Amino acid sequence: AVVSTQSTGERLAPTRQMVENLLNIEQGYINTNHPDFMYRYRAMSDRLKSSSEPSHDAASVSSMTSRISICDQRERTDSGKEIDHKLTKREREEVQMIEQLIVQYFTIIRKQLQDSIPKTIMFFMVAFLTKSLSSTLISELYVEEKFDELLQESELVRKKRERATKMLTALNEAQRVLSSLRDMPGL
Repeated sequence: AVVSTQSTGERLAPTRQMVENLLNIEQGYINTNHPDFMYRYRAMSDRLKSSSEPSHDAASVSSMTSRISICDQRERTDSGKEIDHKLTKREREEVQMIEQLIVQYFTIIRKQLQDSIPKTIMFFMVAFLTKSLSSTLISELYVEEKFDELLQESELVRKKRERATKMLTALNEAQRVLSSLRDMPGL
């Protein structure tokens, strides 16, 4: 138990590091070309194109996020004074589209992580321990200083062995007696 716990503990740090790397990879690159994301984007974009105002492509929609404050729909001027910015119906639809796309993107990332993190754990911990644990256990057993301790007969086994030896002796004696009776003339 000590060896398996120690081996598991040794694999914990590399496994944790790889999971952190997976998270950093997802944070480092936003893949807007993911098929699920593109499908959702096209559907929303088609819905926006059907409205009466001029349509926007992906670049103009993403640039809109920098000029629209979704939270309180207010902008600050250089002097720090707030000015109201009333959104048009089209802009509100685009903001909703952006919000939905963000939620969709996070859903895609969550699914990817739900798939890749268990695989990472299996590779870095379970598969490694499966391969290395038996050799680690054997190397722990084959320590010459432990031979006498490992070969020591337990008290329970010693008592069972002594009882079995006495029983064998008694059975051998009974067999000898029965053989001698069988060999007696006249019986």
